[in-house]
Amino acid sequence: MTERRPLRTELAPDARTMARGAAANVGGALTATVLSFALSLLITHEIRAGAFGLYSIALVTVLLGQVVATLGLDVGAVRFVALRASQGDGEGARGSLQAAFTVVAGVSSVFALVLYWQAPWVAGSFFHKPLATELVRIVAFSLPALALTRVVIGSLQGLGVMRYSALVNPIRVAANIAVALPVLLLGYGAKGLSWAFLAASWATLVVAVALLLRALPAAFVPVVKRWQVRPLLRFSLPQTLTAMLLQTILWTDTLLLGRLRVAADVGVYTIVQRLLSPAQTVSTATGQMFAPRIAAEDARGDRGTLEVMLKRVTYWNVSLAIPVFALLLLVPGPLLHLFGPTYAKGATALTILAAGQLFNAATGPLGQVINMSGRPYLTLLNNAAVAALNIVGCLILIPRYGITGAACSTTAAITLVNIVKLAQVRMLFGINPFRAETGRALLAGALATAVVAPLALLVDWPSAVLQVVVTAAVLVPLYAAFFWWSAAGPEERELLRLRGRPLLAVKSS
Repeated sequence: MTERRPLRTELAPDARTMARGAAANVGGALTATVLSFALSLLITHEIRAGAFGLYSIALVTVLLGQVVATLGLDVGAVRFVALRASQGDGEGARGSLQAAFTVVAGVSSVFALVLYWQAPWVAGSFFHKPLATELVRIVAFSLPALALTRVVIGSLQGLGVMRYSALVNPIRVAANIAVALPVLLLGYGAKGLSWAFLAASWATLVVAVALLLRALPAAFVPVVKRWQVRPLLRFSLPQTLTAMLLQTILWTDTLLLGRLRVAADVGVYTIVQRLLSPAQTVSTATGQMFAPRIAAEDARGDRGTLEVMLKRVTYWNVSLAIPVFALLLLVPGPLLHLFGPTYAKGATALTILAAGQLFNAATGPLGQVINMSGRPYLTLLNNAAVAALNIVGCLILIPRYGITGAACSTTAAITLVNIVKLAQVRMLFGINPFRAETGRALLAGALATAVVAPLALLVDWPSAVLQVVVTAAVLVPLYAAFFWWSAAGPEERELLRLRGRPLLAVKSS
């Protein structure tokens, strides 16, 4: 029996609909990033770098644990909900998300208990940081909430309702701040932060479910006959290994720093990675908007539309991320100094990682194209090769060069995987992510950076805060002017004109 109420989706491939979804995602992600910076500033000014390093080890452990506990069903929810929703099959979409939610609820609960039990081994034997044991045990109970929230976000993205999925992470960070602030002011330190993270994780799950019910009110009305667990797991289980290998690429540096260096180095490197998050956030947010459309268009066999969307998303990624990368490359030391003098030693590592992530943004969401078109094993193979390279690189470079060695290894690994994906997408689909405006956007960024460099580097600034603020205040509008003059495409100019009309109407009234 089909649903009488039409299924509400936002999966159209046109530029305006995609821009609306991307804007919601980017706005939500950047809000979360700003709040995360505020939380990091609060933490680094209230507890020592060593204690922050122990807390970071606990968080890395549980965040890696959630990848396994999710079984790739967050990605499976995106693909299967999108496929059913694009066909107007409301029951099928509900069945897919219910199956994913139920399986993850059971598996993540078991993993939480295992992590609690094995916390002494993780902290003491692997990281050689026994003081982190209690922190790992506290955050272990956030694992089911984290995993289930990922499934809910995947379901919202599968429906294409990005304005709801984009709210979840800002709410999570805001909840973390709300609980962490009094905890830190009362002097509970890293242990209090761990309890705050636990409370915020469960509060976020409640809010995420409420948003899902707004988008799909019958989401949890049982349709067991439409669960189709086997096809869902057949696609999703390889995603677990794929995601683990991707996390290995992303977290090997932090994990091996925790094992091979002092806890303070982990704290510094964590802040280095946080500073990269605004630019990474743009790529992730637009990729999340793109993912369900890949599944829908690939199922229709429409490679032409797929290529147009890939070029569009890559161009948006690069254009939005360039000013952030330019700022990171111009003033890495002063940016890190905002968190305290101890963190300034990560400037070289930040510069190296920023260069690697700029290349990552410029090649576009190629992994999404391969994965959401139903080729999870190819993604698995890519990530396995690069993860092995990153582990070997970190083991060689970290003992001698510390956080700089970790940055070199990670940048080399990410660059390699993107070169491989470029070749694969070309061979499999006959498409590429580049268009002329992307190159012009890069040139606009290079020109703005060259003009601002003397101001940022040659002036004797009285404080790091002033240096960062003035550099950003000059760089961003200068880049915007160069971009509009040389790199803005016809679609983007039209979209901005359409966005400007409501403002003009309000002023005229």
